[in-house]
Amino acid sequence: MLFASLPNPNSPEVANLCPWGRETIVINDVAEQAAYGRHTAPLSLKTTLRGVESYNVHGFTEQVTAGDCLAVNAGQEYASTIDSHAPVQSLCIFFSMDDEVEARRAALTDEALADEPSLAGPAFEFAAVKRVPSETLHLMLKALPAQRYAPRLEQQSFSLVLLAAAMNWERPHWRNADALPALRATTRAELYRRCSIGRAYLEAMHADDVGLNDAAAAAGLSRTHFLRAYKACFGETPADSLRRIRLDRAAALLCNGKRSVSEIALAVGYSDFSAFARAFRARHGATPSSMRS
Repeated sequence: MLFASLPNPNSPEVANLCPWGRETIVINDVAEQAAYGRHTAPLSLKTTLRGVESYNVHGFTEQVTAGDCLAVNAGQEYASTIDSHAPVQSLCIFFSMDDEVEARRAALTDEALADEPSLAGPAFEFAAVKRVPSETLHLMLKALPAQRYAPRLEQQSFSLVLLAAAMNWERPHWRNADALPALRATTRAELYRRCSIGRAYLEAMHADDVGLNDAAAAAGLSRTHFLRAYKACFGETPADSLRRIRLDRAAALLCNGKRSVSEIALAVGYSDFSAFARAFRARHGATPSSMRS
């Protein structure tokens, strides 16, 4: 396991500064400004220990904080940006090819995967959208910086266990794909991955006038296919998801107490205050004004 600083984004040799893929590399560094254009890397996990780092994997930007984790597949293009007035402590782990192969092999021997080997085989891919990590994965990511001075044997063991925890974190999402009306497990898994991207798009763009065309395009599906598959995956329509995301975000902002109710309505995508108030009461059982701290 090699600990490294954030590469200089202006260097034309960024891709050659570290032995990507040959060793597991941990970047745990602090910066206020950094921008990396679209590039590929080995399988990696992204989070922060402090502050916000923005990632664009699927054509829209997701803000990753200390409470989030983003897994990017090997060879998948993405861009990242740090733009802050305060130091951001970034934490990224790029797994070696050996680690990835070992983790897949170990998963194939897991009794829990006996009837669904595609989850660990070559077809396995992370959805590559921001999610809240499992408690196990969250604790391991927080403990990762302390591995800098650990013996090599301990570092290598930690890396494999961390990747196994990441795969276990992803598995339940893939198993939900069984609700999809597709014959092949690999087809269901791919549809679920695409719908997850569509849902991440709704979360990232909730303040905008989001259209069905936009969300379906982000997921790489036709509008009709997206509507049908999304409802099967998540038990709600894209419109239901967008409404829930907006109203839950509004509740969090109201509890913060720093903006007026009308400002918050606009911030979450409602241009009509009356419509916002009705929807908020239906969702939370209270008026927006009563939620203010």
